[in-house]
Amino acid sequence: MDTVKVFDVWVEVQGKTLHFDVMTSDQVTALRLASEYVQAQGHAAVSVTAEECRLCHQEPLAMFTEHQQRAYRQLGGFIVPLSA
Repeated sequence: MDTVKVFDVWVEVQGKTLHFDVMTSDQVTALRLASEYVQAQGHAAVSVTAEECRLCHQEPLAMFTEHQQRAYRQLGGFIVPLSA
């Protein structure tokens, strides 16, 4: 069974906090996906660090939607936005 590593991310940007999880297989990919997500939210000058993106736990890939599973396989992972 495939498992997904859950990286918990807290990033301070322009006076507010972004909180989200990155579901992927490794920290390098987690940092890339996290930085891409932050940039997509309009914060291009922010680079996510390992201090802000920490491994939390693992989950079976099967518990996620088909869309999320496809993103994991095709893009290396996916983002789950959370409230700060």
